[in-house]
Amino acid sequence: MNTQTQIIKIEPGFTYEVVRTEIFAGVHLEVYKQPGYADEATLHIGDNEVHFAWSDEAAVLFAELDKREPIELLAILTQAPRLLA
Repeated sequence: MNTQTQIIKIEPGFTYEVVRTEIFAGVHLEVYKQPGYADEATLHIGDNEVHFAWSDEAAVLFAELDKREPIELLAILTQAPRLLA
């Protein structure tokens, strides 16, 4: 897995961080971190997107994705609060 971090400046004093991890071709995860707000994430699967709240449990799952069963990923996504997009 390849991970890149980008800091995006909106205006002075207002920035957020995007951590993008390519899981494999056509599938990547983006985690959005902004001070003072809950972290959010988007799992991109081809042309589809799944938006969800980023939690400690999700972070552990994605960090150990190659050791987990696919059903565990689905379980995390069904339990994570969905974001209004």
